[in-house]
Amino acid sequence: MDHLHRIEYHRRMPDGALDLAQVEEVVDHGWYIRKGEEWRRRYTLECAYDFLARTETKSGVFAITVWRKDIRVCTVGMEWRPSKG
Repeated sequence: MDHLHRIEYHRRMPDGALDLAQVEEVVDHGWYIRKGEEWRRRYTLECAYDFLARTETKSGVFAITVWRKDIRVCTVGMEWRPSKG
């Protein structure tokens, strides 16, 4: 079974526009371990915190969208504040 997902990280700009800042492609079935929107939201946030920390992304407000092929799995908003060393 194919579990390829595209995760798009859109940074919210000062004028409210969303700018595609980063894209991650992952082979992961985590969104399907449990049913329901709350699980997909929680799992997406966990993936986002991991990715943004690894890529040393600067603070900001993001909209994170997960796609499987052309199907949107979920979209989650978050404020990212990296922890200081």
